[in-house]
Amino acid sequence: MDNIAQRLKAYIEAHPFDPGDSDCETVLDQLFQAYQESHESDPPEIRDGFKNLAELLKNLPVRDNDAVFNLYCGLCTAYEHKAFLDGLQYGAHVISELFTK
Repeated sequence: MDNIAQRLKAYIEAHPFDPGDSDCETVLDQLFQAYQESHESDPPEIRDGFKNLAELLKNLPVRDNDAVFNLYCGLCTAYEHKAFLDGLQYGAHVISELFTK
């Protein structure tokens, strides 16, 4: 296991992170961006949720409607990002536990 870790560390040092044209600052951010782009269409339960939200917001003035909708979408995106990163972290811990016991 130490040999693999040493080889991985050497590879990472020899090939530093290059975000290219992306605004991503880290590899994890770039992985999340790729994940988001590969899941462009929402499943039915999310589409239905947006329809329900639109129905609730239709009586608000446009400015208030936009404010609530943008807040809602921002919270969803933040939660999705956190869940994605947590999933990767938990996966790394699982692999670590499997190889150290």
